[in-house]
Amino acid sequence: MIPFVAIDDAKIAPFHPYGVCVAIAFFVWDWAVMKMAVRRGFDRADFRALTLWLGVLGWGFAWGVDALFYHPGQSLGSRFSIQGLSSTGAIVGATIGALVWSRLHVRKEDGRWRATRRAQPIALLPVSEVIVATWTAAFALGRVGCSLIHDHVGKAATPGTIGSLFAIGFPRSAEDGIHRAFGPIHVITGASDLRYDLGLLELLVLAPLAIGFAFTWKKEVAMGTYTIVASLVYGPIRFVLDFLRAEDGVTGEARQGGLTFAQYWSLAVIALGIVLLVRQRRGLLKGSAAAPPKPSAQPAD
Repeated sequence: MIPFVAIDDAKIAPFHPYGVCVAIAFFVWDWAVMKMAVRRGFDRADFRALTLWLGVLGWGFAWGVDALFYHPGQSLGSRFSIQGLSSTGAIVGATIGALVWSRLHVRKEDGRWRATRRAQPIALLPVSEVIVATWTAAFALGRVGCSLIHDHVGKAATPGTIGSLFAIGFPRSAEDGIHRAFGPIHVITGASDLRYDLGLLELLVLAPLAIGFAFTWKKEVAMGTYTIVASLVYGPIRFVLDFLRAEDGVTGEARQGGLTFAQYWSLAVIALGIVLLVRQRRGLLKGSAAAPPKPSAQPAD
């Protein structure tokens, strides 16, 4: 059993533990992705425009997917009042943003913004390699925030099983368990409600993946490697972990055809990883992730 750890918001006000983690994750990713993009030959201003596309559509889809596909028992109208975010929705939105950016060149000329169609769409795999290689670090930091506020409480675990070693003892009341306070950090052991914390379980997967990727940032890596590894590691694990999600109650999440939205997304990610792996093994993915891509196509007149 893993101890229950939480942050007392009142002792760090006006800050919030999740907000702090997300802010750190954003700045870490922004620094890492821009540095890697420039190192790999992308135009800085053009790639900065890409990050804006990723951010705007990512946040929009994160909110929209959460509202539409989760929260069982809620009416459609009330779902849109919930301040939830879906990480898989964010990735879907970011992917759509990258597709738009690869075909549409937005720039500022003579003090005015112009949007023109690119003469030739930019290949997305070199772009994906830069984003995925750095995204894991930000995602892991974000899951630290989820683990501290416990916003992804899953199904109950059976005491004495191997699975229970990865479950958290959640207190059912202020008197449940042994409480210890270290400043704003509260640690509770021996609480009686043994449940899986999906945010923490994802963190245990993402942290080593992020560290492994970070050690290769300056090395020559075969084209597609980051996308393939991320797809074939995170995709299957996310698919399995979602079977541990609660199906009812405050933390319950809806299913469609017996699976969550994230599980359908995971299947698509796994398929992508397999296709790219086959293409890489056949020598169809040319170049290195450390080699600059071809210059961006000029916008069409």
